[in-house]
Amino acid sequence: MNSSVLELRGVEISLAGRQLLEIDCRVGPGEVLTVMGPSGSGKSSLLAYIAGFLAPAFEASGEVVIDGENIVSLPAERRRIGLLFQDPLLFPHLSIAGNLRFAVPRQTRDKNRLIQQGLEDIGLPG
Repeated sequence: MNSSVLELRGVEISLAGRQLLEIDCRVGPGEVLTVMGPSGSGKSSLLAYIAGFLAPAFEASGEVVIDGENIVSLPAERRRIGLLFQDPLLFPHLSIAGNLRFAVPRQTRDKNRLIQQGLEDIGLPG
């Protein structure tokens, strides 16, 4: 079981010179942080900054600390942060298997078996 502590220390995010948000907080194991605001207030940008996906058009500063380690300088793939985007990023003209097939690297052997096993694992056989 993971019991990590997340701290946002002096995090500020701006776009085109306009500050969207400023936040300092600590979220311990089992705690929930709710960030509320109107569209464009920086909620999704905050998540992107934490995960390492913030678009270059934004300016951001401050520390994202997990268990005492500031992860801001780490690339997204080393942060071990999952982010589920609110926009559907699937190809609507493809089946679920087709979308999975698109994501599997070209050099993967027996893609069809791998995809079918993945679908079965999540209760979507066939």
